[in-house]
Amino acid sequence: MPLNGIRMTAMDTQALYRRWRPQQFEDVLGQPHVTQTLKNALRTGRLAHAYLFTGPRGTGKTTVARILAKAACCLAPDPADRPCNACSICAAITAGRCLDVMEIDAASNTGVDDVRDLREKIGFSPNEARYKVYIIDEVHMLSTAAFNALLKTLEEPPAHALFILATTEPHKIPQTILSRCQRHDLRRVSLAQASGKLAMMCEAEGATPDRAALDLIARSGTGSLRDAESLLDQLLATGEPVTLEAVREVLGTPPDEAVAVLIDAMIDGDAAAGLRQINASLDRGADAKQLLDRLLDQLRAMLLLQTGLDPAALDLPAEHLERLRGQAERLPAPQLVPIIHRFNAAAPAANRALPGLPLELALVESILALTAPVVATRTAATAAGPTAAGPSAAGPTAADARDPKPPSATPPARGAATTRAAAAPPPDVAADPAVEVAGQPAAGDAAPIPSPGDAELLAQLREGWPAVLAAVELRDRNLAALLKDARPVAVEGAVLSLGFFYPFHAKRAGQDDKAQVITAAMKQVWQRSLQLRCLVVSASDEEQASRPRSKAEQAGQDPLVRFAVESLGASIGAVKDSPDEPGS
Repeated sequence: MPLNGIRMTAMDTQALYRRWRPQQFEDVLGQPHVTQTLKNALRTGRLAHAYLFTGPRGTGKTTVARILAKAACCLAPDPADRPCNACSICAAITAGRCLDVMEIDAASNTGVDDVRDLREKIGFSPNEARYKVYIIDEVHMLSTAAFNALLKTLEEPPAHALFILATTEPHKIPQTILSRCQRHDLRRVSLAQASGKLAMMCEAEGATPDRAALDLIARSGTGSLRDAESLLDQLLATGEPVTLEAVREVLGTPPDEAVAVLIDAMIDGDAAAGLRQINASLDRGADAKQLLDRLLDQLRAMLLLQTGLDPAALDLPAEHLERLRGQAERLPAPQLVPIIHRFNAAAPAANRALPGLPLELALVESILALTAPVVATRTAATAAGPTAAGPSAAGPTAADARDPKPPSATPPARGAATTRAAAAPPPDVAADPAVEVAGQPAAGDAAPIPSPGDAELLAQLREGWPAVLAAVELRDRNLAALLKDARPVAVEGAVLSLGFFYPFHAKRAGQDDKAQVITAAMKQVWQRSLQLRCLVVSASDEEQASRPRSKAEQAGQDPLVRFAVESLGASIGAVKDSPDEPGS
């Protein structure tokens, strides 16, 4: 039964996506770059001996392969009319009873013996069709030996043989196979195209769904038309009207308002409100993965708006778009990108007793990361002077009221330190004429720990160091683990000195690639370009090594002890030696 170019091919007892499988190139949705090329090849007689169709699931790879097989074997005299779906060959292929068109599931026939059997039979002439067509689905599942056995046949097949390969993972196919096929990449179906196809199917099925419900079904398919059609089939089978609430109940998708409230709570730093919203959504039946997907979708839309993308490309309602634009203005891209990374890594596991825990952790970590850089950002503005701070520097801000002024840190004792490695400044530092690039001492040269400079500035940089670690962890988890015991020990101009307990850690962090990750994270958090200097904190002061000291005094003067104490926000006062201590 034809309807707007779509032809129903089998009994109504079949699944919806099978009844509505396209039977001509014109029926294939969203792939004109593939179908037009194949039609031109058929019309001009330039049909290749091997094709490879790749793309995401549900985009029509196997469907296009079957249509191509019908067109190659069709008996219609005019090549432009193939496939005609009227001749005996087309009818046999459509019904799946043509002996000359063989579909092979490579996931079930992965061995070399299966390919050898194919090679033995391929030399026989077709029974009734023009070609003997082999459609190999999920071809990337073949073993290495099977690929090697297929290689020679695929390179020089008989004149009557046509190979059509389909896969979702072309990177797993050997290059020797790829180079012998004509490759066509199928794209994800757009939201508008999928929604329009679903509306047409509902009209033919006698259903009257809500347009918003069809849009949500199409969106849930994420570009896979087959997934969207399967969900629509499930909803139509209930016999109830296809409404937006019905689709949300089946999918476990939270309302858009719940996601917007969750984003607002994160921007406001209100962890309690955000956690309440997550648990309330899950209690109402929302699926944790669906909640995460909707949240990532909204965060991505905010990022695209910040980059200047045309809002019409997002295909969102006007009121929803206006709220999203306001949220994007309150959450800058340097803070938004790490949040997207954090939630993207928080996929809930199916066997987890607390499916919402990854979401809750990602929310709290994001709020901590948003509040930690406030002090460092204010410090950068203060260091630039009152002129750079602008008119608002005259009075306290809301961030000042929330974040108390950190206590001044006691400058660490001057001690001998060995410079194990000094990283080269990143390109943005080297290109900035306002940033002084200090000379790099040779590896192994002894260098004293520089003066701490502004003690209050150093204390504020230390306070923001956890945020730097969080930013580094998004790029390199191993490097973040290495930096757990490192702390800023001094800042002089544009040079920040990091103290390490072990030479290996300092040397590793000072390598060019690692140092660039650290400096990029520091610039992201503190909004200022700093050059990195890695130092190993020594155990004693050489200039006072000759003077005998008591154990208590040695502990107070040891840079390692002082460094650890100051990292905890404490200070070392006067210590009186015990009378029974030697040398007292």
